[in-house]
Amino acid sequence: MNPGNINERLHSVDKGELTKIKTRISHLKKQLKIPEPIAKTIKKELEESYQKSEEAISLVGGSSDDLSKMWGYNYGSILYDHLLKRDTLEGRQALSFIKMALGYELTSHGFSEVQFSSFVMGLGLRFMLGFENLKKSISEIEQELLKLDSLPKDDE
Repeated sequence: MNPGNINERLHSVDKGELTKIKTRISHLKKQLKIPEPIAKTIKKELEESYQKSEEAISLVGGSSDDLSKMWGYNYGSILYDHLLKRDTLEGRQALSFIKMALGYELTSHGFSEVQFSSFVMGLGLRFMLGFENLKKSISEIEQELLKLDSLPKDDE
């Protein structure tokens, strides 16, 4: 048997195994298909976040590096919202489309490597802010738990 001949390889596979493979491929194909409403929403979010960044930079002045950093920061909150929904099919579809669309958007704006890095830095700053807020919330919860632990117990 010639290992390069796909027909021979398919005929050598057990029919039950072939059916399983077909089912898996069909399932993956359905999951990877991104509905038009999700694609339109992501495109709109990308455009609006870029426009908001342009407006903010035009108010205070700044370079195209500042614009790309502001865009990353603004888009970070949108990306975070989609990450919260990653356990759903729609959330995974949105994140897949974001990955594709974001690359296209960054190159269509003609960003240099420095501007691309500035965008990523803006995203990082947004997530650091989220991390700091989370850390603060956890600290407050720990303080409240310590107060509860220090209360006298009824059975003592």
